[in-house]
Amino acid sequence: MSGTASPKGRLGYLDPLRGILALCVAVYHLSVWYDLTQSGSGQNMALAKLGNYGVSAFFVLSGFLLFRTASWQRIQGEGVWRFWFRRFLRLAPVFYLACALNVAFHLGMGPDPTWRFILENLTLTFGAFHPNHALVTGGWYVGLVSLLYFAYPALAWLREKGGLWFLVTLAVGLWLWSLPSTLHGVMEQPRWNQFHTYVMAPNQLFLLAWGGLLAGLHARTDERLDPKLALLIALPLLWLLLRPTPQFFDHLAALTGWLRYRYLLIIAVLVALAAFTRDGAPGWFGKALTRLGAWSYGLYLLHPFTMKLVAPHLQGRMGFALSLGLAVLAAAAVHRWIEEPAGRLAKG
Repeated sequence: MSGTASPKGRLGYLDPLRGILALCVAVYHLSVWYDLTQSGSGQNMALAKLGNYGVSAFFVLSGFLLFRTASWQRIQGEGVWRFWFRRFLRLAPVFYLACALNVAFHLGMGPDPTWRFILENLTLTFGAFHPNHALVTGGWYVGLVSLLYFAYPALAWLREKGGLWFLVTLAVGLWLWSLPSTLHGVMEQPRWNQFHTYVMAPNQLFLLAWGGLLAGLHARTDERLDPKLALLIALPLLWLLLRPTPQFFDHLAALTGWLRYRYLLIIAVLVALAAFTRDGAPGWFGKALTRLGAWSYGLYLLHPFTMKLVAPHLQGRMGFALSLGLAVLAAAAVHRWIEEPAGRLAKG
């Protein structure tokens, strides 16, 4: 299989993985907002790592899928503008809905909606200025992925010319760019600015390139793992990620320093395991996770809104459960009524 060939059918277990990741992010945020765990406890630390590194895994997965499915030949065939239009339709409709709800109901998810910020969000260019200019909680991910989509035609051409060595160079180069921020730049900031620094492009874009490198490796071989073997490999890696040491009380402490890179390597390997695993006949649980994977984008963006709806009336575990359930239902609805029609328009 050539380095630029497009895969046929599904890519391993990435669809169920996407559902698991979205659920991890939603559960983490809701557990914090409903104050369900004690800071520094094993459960609190595990949820913090699952939620935050779940977002990191989304970056790796997004880079993998784009580099694996969109060759330079394909972009040439459809045209760069058509490529950008299709990617715009993938991100914009649900993101616009979330931003509109935030602005219309004054929910305070992000900065004050000045005309500058509204324009940046409408054009999906805010990632180039500051990812936290997003007018919705979690929107910083959208801003950074938009940068990848904008730059990707040039990256696809460079990959065509440079092959796997270009992907290696890109992954290593962007990782080196992240070192100052990860090792000391975030925690040296005033408390109010630490998360704003964490989400900046130098600290995140290398994850998209890591996904691209995995895609290059995936395209070079047809060898795939047995699902049972992949699970046996994944379980000890999950333990290394979730074990309750070292203890931390500030969640950003687990997202900085060399510890972050250790966890990110685990995340990258877990994404690789899902991608390099041979498809099997999915049972009801696998089908449910695959369906949740299709709803993952809506679940990621909409669970803060269900919390805002439920929290004034119900707290604790009941509020958490109702918020999560409503978020899944909302994600299913926007997938059916927004994402699927947008997908058909993109293919038209």
